[in-house]
Order: sequence, then structure tokens, then C-alpha cells
Amino acid sequence: MKKYIEKADKYYRDVVGEMRKVSWPTREEVTDMTVVVLTVSGILALFTFAVDWVISTVMGKLL
Repeated sequence: MKKYIEKADKYYRDVVGEMRKVSWPTREEVTDMTVVVLTVSGILALFTFAVDWVISTVMGKLL
């Protein structure tokens, strides 16, 4: 049982050590990237809607 506790303790210390090495983004960087993601998602949604609408219209005229 002691071996498992030692392994868990080592794992925890390793995780804490690695988390200290992480380069965390600033609030401004997170905000900027969120705006980029929402903008690109909106553009792709509009593009998908437009393509779907065109295909539906063409198929409706053909059938």
C-alpha cells in the first residue's frame, strides 16, 4: 500500500511541476482568440447556410 501512496505522491508532484512550466495566456489574448473563433464560426455558418440554400433551390427547380 505504501508503494501506491508514494507513486501517487510522485505523480502529483510531477503534475504540479509541469503545470508551473505552462505558458498561460493573458485575459486579453483569451478575449482576442474568442472573438476570432466566434467570427470564423459565424462566417462558416453563413457559408454553409448559403450553399445549402442554393442547392435546395436548384434541386427544387429540377424536381
